[in-house]
Amino acid sequence: MVCTMRVSLMIEGQEGVTWDDWVALASACEEHGVEALFRSDHYVSGFDESRPVLDAWATISGLAARTTKLELGTLVSPATFRHPAVLARSAATADEIAGGRVTLGMGAGWMEREHDAYGFEFGTTRERVARLGEQIEIVHGLLHEERVDFEGTYYELEDAPGLDRPELPILVGGSAKPGTAGPASNCSTKPASVAGAIPPPCATR
Repeated sequence: MVCTMRVSLMIEGQEGVTWDDWVALASACEEHGVEALFRSDHYVSGFDESRPVLDAWATISGLAARTTKLELGTLVSPATFRHPAVLARSAATADEIAGGRVTLGMGAGWMEREHDAYGFEFGTTRERVARLGEQIEIVHGLLHEERVDFEGTYYELEDAPGLDRPELPILVGGSAKPGTAGPASNCSTKPASVAGAIPPPCATR
């Protein structure tokens, strides 16, 4: 029996990784057969706040245009940073640029300091998980449906045109607590998965 190892790289982008660094990393991954490059989605460093931090989805879109086979994605984008319609469109745009090589990683968010710094509502763990649940449902709908209506505690959409990216995988990061695993499994037409720190094979296309 022959076993094949699949190798991916995850980079903590908030720790001073410059655009030149990202280009070099992506080029090295493609040259040496690394299958995917994931990055964190944070706004401040956890060690030195003077370190520069590039936006996760702007970075992924830029790398999508410079690579040809490398899969790209976030591990993970906090539900507290962006409206789900904005997040879905950012991921769909990057995926089109990449020709279908992007994975959207979603999570509840955990670093309170960056929320305080930039005025994002942090809330309790229960509230963040509930917000994530609504985001997963909305993002999944926008990627798969022609029109989306949604009325929840945190978000409302009225006859929103969909984005027509049904093959874009959603990876849900978390510990499978109530409120995380449920929405992920309910919205899973194959692409959605629940992960810990590393995306499992079922999270890829």
